Amino acid sequence: MKNSRISVVAIALGVAVLATPLASISMPTQADRVNDLIKSLSSASVSARADAAEALAKVRAVSSIPALIKAMGDPVESVRKQALRAAAAAIGEHRSAINLIQPALSSGNAHIRAGAASLLGIFGERSAVPGLIKAAKDSSQEVRTAAIESLGQIGDSHAGAALRPMLRDASAAVRNKAVVAIGSLRDKDSAQPIIALLHDPDRAVQANAAMALVRIGEKSVVPELISIALGPESQNPFDIRFYAAYALGELGDERATPVLITGLKDHDRYLRSAAAGALGQMRAHNAVPGLMQTLGKDKADLVRWTSAQALGNIGDKRAVQALIAGLKDANEDVREQSAKALGKLRDSRAVPALIACFKDADEAIPKAAVLALGRIGDRKALPAVKTLLSHRDATVRQAAEDVVKMLSGK
Repeated sequence: MKNSRISVVAIALGVAVLATPLASISMPTQADRVNDLIKSLSSASVSARADAAEALAKVRAVSSIPALIKAMGDPVESVRKQALRAAAAAIGEHRSAINLIQPALSSGNAHIRAGAASLLGIFGERSAVPGLIKAAKDSSQEVRTAAIESLGQIGDSHAGAALRPMLRDASAAVRNKAVVAIGSLRDKDSAQPIIALLHDPDRAVQANAAMALVRIGEKSVVPELISIALGPESQNPFDIRFYAAYALGELGDERATPVLITGLKDHDRYLRSAAAGALGQMRAHNAVPGLMQTLGKDKADLVRWTSAQALGNIGDKRAVQALIAGLKDANEDVREQSAKALGKLRDSRAVPALIACFKDADEAIPKAAVLALGRIGDRKALPAVKTLLSHRDATVRQAAEDVVKMLSGK
């Protein structure tokens, strides 16, 4: 009897539960979930904080932005990065919320200031330029680098003058960000200060200084670049001369041609390669004899490869025989580049030598050769090209198929 009474009570309770209206059962809302995630940003667990920030990036709730700004100051870098991504996602969904970020540039937490600076650059917030210029002078290197990078991203020309002093910052990371940003701004007034960075002790700064000079396009620095490229190694180590040669080639100033031709004989193979590449970039026809010589006689594979490429870029048919000889080079990369260069020259004298390349054991060479024949367009090569339709390599077969169509006029 006792058990039956319990069963009756249980059934009655079940009926009562089932009879309860569903509307009266409290279900968690999106706002509740966001609030729970915001609370988790303050958890003692690092993984819980990181997971919460990652989840908020998917929710993109504008209400989470203040908490995410605070989380950008987390002592753990992984949490800070997740919080920054989440804040960016939320702002991307609610663009007007960018106004919440600028005040964070004045936070007492350097990580928050740096995160705020990064966000303002991500969204190209021009109204933040004055604040970012101020942040570029922050006592924290992290803040300075973030602010400088953002100024480059925003692209406000007024930032150039403010960034110039940063080229002399004690931190190599700051100097590097500054020279990249100034290059993005194409600030011609900064060309001379950037020249000095070719002598910077940090190799990344040297490289980015050369690229910045190219982006700025200020040819008034060419004489100084020539002096550096030709200077004795005791005064200008290889790295500096290499980057000067690169910049000269990219700037395309004819005054640099004799310097670069001289560079083809430098004792350092990397500088010889840089000189060859620069001459090709400039399409310097008076450099063809020198490039033909380096293609045929230089001991460094890299230099011969770059010389073949340069001769192709210049497009001077005086180089045909030298490039045909390059098809028999001991190095497969040089052979491939010689074939490509002959395609650019489009001279029928190269047809027999290119057909002979079909027997090369390296698949890249017959592919380059058949594509070169396609560019030359000599229909006499058609029967030979058709033999490659059964080549063991699929990429060679595809190239041959394309060239057959071209030469057949289909």
